[in-house]
Amino acid sequence: MNKLVLTLSLIGILISCSGPLDKNYNEETLEEDAKEIKKAGDLTEEEAQMMAGWIIRAKMKDKKLEGKTYSEILEEAKDYKKEQEELAEKAKKEEEEKRQRLGSSLTVAMYDKGYEEYDYQEYLIYSFAFENKTKKDIRAFKGSISIQDLFDTEIKSINLTIDDPIKARETFKGTYTTEYNQFRDEDTRLKGKDMDDLKVVWTPEKIIFADGSTLE
Repeated sequence: MNKLVLTLSLIGILISCSGPLDKNYNEETLEEDAKEIKKAGDLTEEEAQMMAGWIIRAKMKDKKLEGKTYSEILEEAKDYKKEQEELAEKAKKEEEEKRQRLGSSLTVAMYDKGYEEYDYQEYLIYSFAFENKTKKDIRAFKGSISIQDLFDTEIKSINLTIDDPIKARETFKGTYTTEYNQFRDEDTRLKGKDMDDLKVVWTPEKIIFADGSTLE
């Protein structure tokens, strides 16, 4: 077989291997193209949703897709998803590092919880102990407390902003309340749980020390 025949043979193979994903994007024929792509079975369900989402996103941002093949559009969608996943992982890592850094300076424990009615209003009551593990007095701090069951499933999240000072190496105890709603699942679940069946995850956001310095 000479080189010319071999080249023509390869071209024929390449042409025969082309499919609907190799077609250029065309908004007018998009619906028909989508049917052909689905029929060809070249995409997984996740890839199909990814490409559809990318096309919708491009329309919303007035980004032109003409001149690109569906295969190229899919690759753009995959690259974007990868970037978003990497960004989310980076943010998660930074948040965990921050939580550990601040958490080692101020620890929180819930040592009691309860329920009471007062002036025709119902409340859930929480008793927390805050331990200042630093060598400096804490003036104020804020963060969130996630109350979870034994399977690490969050039952209720509480945002706290505390301006009660805590001396260096000392512990401050405080009792706080949230309104109880019998129609709210998180409230009824928490009310019915024993302390032994609960765990607390403390996520500090900012600590202000008495000398004016901060940790965040």
